[in-house]
Amino acid sequence: MKKAIVYMTLTLLLTLALNIPVSAASQESGSEPNVNEQQQLRYTYISAMGSGLSIEGGYATCLGYVTLLENYDSSITITLQRSTNGSSWSNVKAWSGSFSGSGAHSIEKGYYVYSGYIYRVMTSVKIKSGSTVIETATCYSPQKSY
Repeated sequence: MKKAIVYMTLTLLLTLALNIPVSAASQESGSEPNVNEQQQLRYTYISAMGSGLSIEGGYATCLGYVTLLENYDSSITITLQRSTNGSSWSNVKAWSGSFSGSGAHSIEKGYYVYSGYIYRVMTSVKIKSGSTVIETATCYSPQKSY
């Protein structure tokens, strides 16, 4: 049942990502948008990306995804972060995955968290041509208090 909800959430996020402008910002701009924000696309190879977080009974389900326009290798790193004040963040746990080809790629992991904190997921994407990184992007999930 829990996996079905997670997959439905992933499907919804990917559907929304394909129907709205990209939810990511260039690292050069210094902005850190929420996955729910809509912004103009500023990437060459990324058409959409996003982060998601749900926490139920202390179990955090962390999601990161990217949709590529062209046939390149990519890597996604999702990092679960926590804060006591919502402005200073520390890393709790990170996971990475590598992918090949165009289209949608995602990574989803779970981790038990402590109560009394604010959590978010940071998704970082690298697009590679051979061993050369040709594009990077980072975005954040909405914050969740637990």
